[in-house]
Amino acid sequence: MTVRVFAAIALLGALVAAVAMWRPAVPGADVGDADAAWNADVDTRGFVDASAPDRSTLPDADHVIAWSTAAMRPLPRAFEQADDLFAFRQDLQPLADAGDADARWVISRVDEYCASYARDPAGFARDSALIDGLQFDAARALGAARGRIGTRCGRFVPGDAPTFVQLVERRQDAAEAGSLAAEAALLAMGAPLQDDMDYRRGLVERVQASRDPEAFVALSPAMGVAASGDVALADTVAGTQTHALAWQLAACDLGLDCSANGALMTEYCVNGGVCARDARQDFSAFVRDAAVPRQGAEELDRMKKTLVEGAPASRQLLGMVTR
Repeated sequence: MTVRVFAAIALLGALVAAVAMWRPAVPGADVGDADAAWNADVDTRGFVDASAPDRSTLPDADHVIAWSTAAMRPLPRAFEQADDLFAFRQDLQPLADAGDADARWVISRVDEYCASYARDPAGFARDSALIDGLQFDAARALGAARGRIGTRCGRFVPGDAPTFVQLVERRQDAAEAGSLAAEAALLAMGAPLQDDMDYRRGLVERVQASRDPEAFVALSPAMGVAASGDVALADTVAGTQTHALAWQLAACDLGLDCSANGALMTEYCVNGGVCARDARQDFSAFVRDAAVPRQGAEELDRMKKTLVEGAPASRQLLGMVTR
């Protein structure tokens, strides 16, 4: 994929965002609420031993992917596989109310994933129909990704969409219950549980030591440009967008669903307009194809290897890692 094509894909995402901004306000919405722009019954027991996806949905042999749903914990795996996220969320709520950290984290992931749909289902459908009518590869990929969200989130209504503050609060609850992924996400959202240098450094080390793919990908935005100049993160894999990609690729190697239809690829496409032209392309192949120059791929792999294989081995540190 050329730089020109990649830029065109990103431009398409910007145009979609502009279309959304031009739509009339949703009736009943409080347009003065700064948080209003934020964005989400399957038996969860049935997912605990769920098998991996049908191999016909996987990339061909030229694009072998590293992820394996078997490496993910049951609830994050169930999130990736659930067809009806509204029902799935309802089934998780009793577990969350009882204090289950994974349930609280995954509910926040459902909310985040379905945010663009839940804020305005009718507008989402109109925009999707407009995109489906465009006759080029980037539009088809974006339309397919929006179709997945529209199908999986189709029972959500605007009242189900949390504000940014509410989402932060839900992740605080999950982090305090023991979810390392939620704790990492809070740092990425600019609302860490603590804001001192030792805490930030320690959190990054705990995430790396945990080898938890959900925590890796949740932390990744905080390790990009946002970490530039942060003394607490000196000598870590942090500071540029390439560093953020390295954390995401490491998450793929550690078991995150990085397939073409997984949440990571879907959200990249729908929320940023950054979509693969090849519908079968997984995240790792896509990054190497479109996001980094060829001369940068070797350095990106080195960063990823450092994250996956160079985790802190201190027993004291490992004892601090949440499950």
